[in-house]
Amino acid sequence: MKKTGLCNLNPERAFLLKHIQFDKTMVKAEGVYLYDEQDNQYLDFLAQYGAVPFGHDPQDLRQAIIDCAGEPSMVQPFYTRGAKDLARELVNLEPEFNFAYAVLSNSGAESVEAALKMARAATGRQIVVSLELGFHGKTSGALAVTGNPLYSEAFLINTSQSIKVEPENFAQLEEVFSQHEVAGFIFETVLGEGGMQPLSDDYMQAIAALCKQHGAMLIVDEIQTGMGRLGEFFSIKRVPNVKPDILCLSKALGGGLMPIGATLCTQNAWTEEFGYYHSSTFANNQLASRVALATIEKLRANDHAILRHVDEISPYLSEKLDAIVEKYPDVFSQHQGRGLMHSLRVKPFTGAESYFLAHASVQGYIVPLICGFLVNVSKIIVAPLFNRPDLLRIEPSLIIERKHIDQLASALEECASLIRCKQFSSLFSYLIARQPEELSYASKKLSEITLVTSPTALTHPTQEKLGSFAFLIHPTSDEDLLNIMPRSIIALAEPHKTEFQNWMQSWFSKRYEPAPVFHAAKIQSALGGYVEGWLIACPLPPERMMRLSKKNRQRLLSQYIECAKSVGADIVGLGAFTSIISRGGMDIVDAGIPITTGNSFTAIASAESLHKALLATGQRHVDTSVAVIGAAGSVGRLSAIHLSEYYAMLTLVGNSNNTQALDALAAIAGEIYAQALLQMQRGSTIGLAQYLRTHLNSPLTVVSTCNQVLLRDRETDYREIKDIVEACLAGEPPITISVQIEEVIRTAHGVLSATSQGKGFIEPAWLKEMAVVCDAARPPDLKSSVRKDRPDVLVFEGGVVKFVEPYLFGRANILGFDQTLNLACLSETVTLAMSGVKQSYSLGNRISYEQALRVYRLALSHGFADCIATTESELDLEAMGFTETRSKNMVGLNP
Repeated sequence: MKKTGLCNLNPERAFLLKHIQFDKTMVKAEGVYLYDEQDNQYLDFLAQYGAVPFGHDPQDLRQAIIDCAGEPSMVQPFYTRGAKDLARELVNLEPEFNFAYAVLSNSGAESVEAALKMARAATGRQIVVSLELGFHGKTSGALAVTGNPLYSEAFLINTSQSIKVEPENFAQLEEVFSQHEVAGFIFETVLGEGGMQPLSDDYMQAIAALCKQHGAMLIVDEIQTGMGRLGEFFSIKRVPNVKPDILCLSKALGGGLMPIGATLCTQNAWTEEFGYYHSSTFANNQLASRVALATIEKLRANDHAILRHVDEISPYLSEKLDAIVEKYPDVFSQHQGRGLMHSLRVKPFTGAESYFLAHASVQGYIVPLICGFLVNVSKIIVAPLFNRPDLLRIEPSLIIERKHIDQLASALEECASLIRCKQFSSLFSYLIARQPEELSYASKKLSEITLVTSPTALTHPTQEKLGSFAFLIHPTSDEDLLNIMPRSIIALAEPHKTEFQNWMQSWFSKRYEPAPVFHAAKIQSALGGYVEGWLIACPLPPERMMRLSKKNRQRLLSQYIECAKSVGADIVGLGAFTSIISRGGMDIVDAGIPITTGNSFTAIASAESLHKALLATGQRHVDTSVAVIGAAGSVGRLSAIHLSEYYAMLTLVGNSNNTQALDALAAIAGEIYAQALLQMQRGSTIGLAQYLRTHLNSPLTVVSTCNQVLLRDRETDYREIKDIVEACLAGEPPITISVQIEEVIRTAHGVLSATSQGKGFIEPAWLKEMAVVCDAARPPDLKSSVRKDRPDVLVFEGGVVKFVEPYLFGRANILGFDQTLNLACLSETVTLAMSGVKQSYSLGNRISYEQALRVYRLALSHGFADCIATTESELDLEAMGFTETRSKNMVGLNP
């Protein structure tokens, strides 16, 4: 089937335009207005990134095209009259600059390419200096001198002959000229893509003086600033004592109708080599040249009336934008610009309200989303700056009027008010093709939704910073995905909520790069001191994360780790499936920063909670049977070992689709026996140790034989331990292994489930009457219908602990926990940061049980606690927060 649509032009850009509702086809234009296929009118404050100086469809310039009828346009190697006339006009626009030649081209990037070749040919040097925030085009040579490496790195552009310096850094400027033979220095008088940041006259004069002193070419990129945008043909004219050797033009030179560029140069910048060996097929054509001539004529008309208008209207635009920043400093933190080139900086979101907003701020799509509101709701066209994702570009045509600026200011104020009032459902309603007034809410009005803030940090005697951490998170269900959105969207009624959810799933199918979404400035230890931390989020749910190719998994993990390093974390915790896709952290153990999966605290805390819950429901140790689902995994294995401290009758359950499952479970059973034999020797009178003491034939012989296996000079095969122990037991072995999950669960008093299925699969009917279930999987292994269908069953969430102090990691608080609770894996990460560790912990599938116990005890010492933390004598259902019917929503999750 033949493909059609925007994807034939650029599928990546089509994806972005579609998701911010910018995928409009414009069919009509007049002055400062554009019209789409539905005849919607848009006020244009973008002007094709400055390339539409006189508004759309200027008839006098169009007439210049008509007047070319019958004349040849492309006649190289011959001349057209238009090209010769244009060259003469260009070099004489500002006579004091003494330009001698004009080289015509097709674009701004091509005019920069010509300038670079000129400078190198004229000086016999290679090094070109440019500014870190500069932008000069996207051809190879232009990219080499463009500041943002994102544009060049993907294409392996050789930037070795280019040096970037920081704007306004005079010392660095002098240093680069003293240390290098410089061919030329290229800069814009206002850094367009760099934030609409004007350079100071002093700085530009210093560049010019150093170029003259060292015999380098002074190249001024006027592609965006020239032809009237700053009130002059060449904006550099307003900088005293600065005369460029080479000057680049484009954009407005074509009058908004034709693509054309030009490179002007002095006699000293021209060489025979350049003249012989530089050319361009479509340069010097009659049509583009005639339109450029008409553009110059229009700018000169009526004693430069349009240029004077720019000087008159620019202060009004600047004042309006300053006023908006002053009124809404919590939304727009900065305004900068000159002439008709301006930007507003959108203040970044912290994640306190929404991880989505914080992710959008860091990844650079919050400004496109705001632009989408202005285009679709306010019907005003603005756009982001490509180099600075937190900046909104305002760059109207030169003919803009006060009434248009007032309309823009009103729309910006409306947008800022929605952000200030946290009415993001209204701000983003256009994403689901709805107007704000169309939305309805489930139960609460927006005015009733109160702001949730992190509680004030507790005061401790010492305020020493103990360390810092980064914790990797991602949504584990559709509910989690929606919960990262602002509250006003969560409060929506159906179908609006589902529409937003669908938009997010589609958007994050490609834009899932991780980003820091919350900064925890201070988390106190019970021992004194505090740690600082960051949540780093990727919006991929488990099933999509697991479907990533090996290459993309590694890329995602690398991005996660780089984010952690960028915030200065001392240790990284792997949350949810980041542990699984990294093979328990083994794939990133050499990443240059300590790693923990958090599985030690997760496993021991989950096992402890199940044990205490069983006690609270009247289960006896001797005859209680416990099943561990996913026992071959890291959490399942450690949980099973720990549960054997209390219970003898254990069933280890593995994945029936894994042909090696039974062998793996047999080895784990051997480990559990080995641990029980150790506890037996230490005098334990409960659990598997007591069972072996009373059921083994010749216990000392068994211990001796097992020790011989354990002390061999090779890796222990714990299946041998299992065989030795079970061969000497009187009666059936207490530990059984199975891959028949349903069959096992039907007879188990207690169940601990910790698989990586990525979805609920345990049916309500499988569970034994009055069973107690600790579900430590993320997302849960139990189907959500268990709560409704089995009120006799006690279900709670494993891997959740009481946090060291009441603390909210933003409104979403990871997965929606109460402020007193949080993930054990996060808590282990915080514990290790508080302890100042310099090595990785809890890696792989075979974590040392002794290490896990040490981490657990360390966490308790810092003030963390099991979610069910009462003493055995005080245990009851009410203390554990269970309902009278025993059915319980996952502890810590909002109903």
